Amino acid sequence: MFRSSCITVALLTAALSGTVIAAPMLVDRGLPTANLNNTAGSNRSNVAWAFAPTYVVGDTFTNTSSQTWSISSIRLWTVGQTDSTVLLGGVNGSTIGVAAGAGVISTPVFYADGVGTTTYQGYSGAFRDMFQVDFTVNITLLAGQTYDFFLDGTGAAAAGQGTTTPFAHASNAALSGSTQDGADGSMLYLDVPGGVVDPLSIGTWNSAAPGWGWDKSSDVNVQVFGNAIPEPASLALFGLALAGLAVSRRRKV
Repeated sequence: MFRSSCITVALLTAALSGTVIAAPMLVDRGLPTANLNNTAGSNRSNVAWAFAPTYVVGDTFTNTSSQTWSISSIRLWTVGQTDSTVLLGGVNGSTIGVAAGAGVISTPVFYADGVGTTTYQGYSGAFRDMFQVDFTVNITLLAGQTYDFFLDGTGAAAAGQGTTTPFAHASNAALSGSTQDGADGSMLYLDVPGGVVDPLSIGTWNSAAPGWGWDKSSDVNVQVFGNAIPEPASLALFGLALAGLAVSRRRKV
């Protein structure tokens, strides 16, 4: 009994001292794994978006837990040539700024569909490289708060598309075949003329709306990593648990 009590006390003490016990991935809205490319016909899940000439594509994720999130990394994916990336963001309702000045761009990646060689196929039939982009950030997101994020950067888009910003990978949640945390069929746009954020230009859009060239709603694929920090009320409960364990130890040792 003494050993068990000591182990429990050690774990609770670690939580009180700031060591966080939580899963490293806080939001999983990763790449789709099913209904990929033209062969899926009307059931196609994967899509990529970029705007022209100065608008950038964005989306949101929400802290649906009861704890504060300390976010250390945000992962996105791009389609086509990607020379540089910048992550813009801010808590919903606050000022949008640079969350990460540059992302780490991987070598080409493939869908996890069991084949291992499937990459993005455009509507012209041409296959395009996909890249995983990891941004190191320092974001605190309280329970219930929503974070707005946008992908900026440079990279030659498909010929004739009229934009040099990278295409952000997105998918339709119902057809993705993979976890799609927080998917709501709505995305964001933001004007960044001359690299300067226009705070009045932020808005929402739905890719299924007339004029967007797709027949489904989509969400930007994103994964969010970090730690969940116990709220003050939880810490008070830890304190009570420690006090109880101390009494138990005195009685049973």
